[in-house]
Amino acid sequence: MSLLFFRSKDYNGRKDRSGLEFHKTLSKITQSSKKVPWTYAGKDNYLRDGYQVLITNKKVQGYLVADLSTKALGIDEAYVPTTTTTHPGPASRSIFVIKKVEKSDIFGSDDIIRYGQKVRIEMNPYIHRKTLLLSSTPLCPTIYSPVTHKQEASLSTKDVPLHSTWVIDFLDPNYRFEK
Repeated sequence: MSLLFFRSKDYNGRKDRSGLEFHKTLSKITQSSKKVPWTYAGKDNYLRDGYQVLITNKKVQGYLVADLSTKALGIDEAYVPTTTTTHPGPASRSIFVIKKVEKSDIFGSDDIIRYGQKVRIEMNPYIHRKTLLLSSTPLCPTIYSPVTHKQEASLSTKDVPLHSTWVIDFLDPNYRFEK
């Protein structure tokens, strides 16, 4: 029997079991583009604890999305977030959950999120079996963004409060104190 016969048999066996790289890539794409629920603001238009939202970066005119096919360097289980200029809609790779860090603070104990409050930004539970937190590590010689060479952001399974706590600020710095 020839080597070609064994390779053909191996190929056909892996194809039947969906073991080819193509099938793995297709499965990842299907999983990351699956439609998931997101939250619409009620009549009061407040952002509330637990809302599932789409995050927009006004500076670069892009939408924050997860890229679970690219692991972050130097961090145990972490993935690289990225932005897309086209509206991704409510897909599993683009919906994040906003959660308050402190249940009671100077604003009280309601579920409304206000400017100046500390929040955590979690990846929705439909894309990964573990909770992924949007984190950012301080810039150092060994950990930095491979693209910009600045502070790196990642979606990490480790909960390091210093790296995964965010503050909601008003876009225009001239009005942040008022807001």
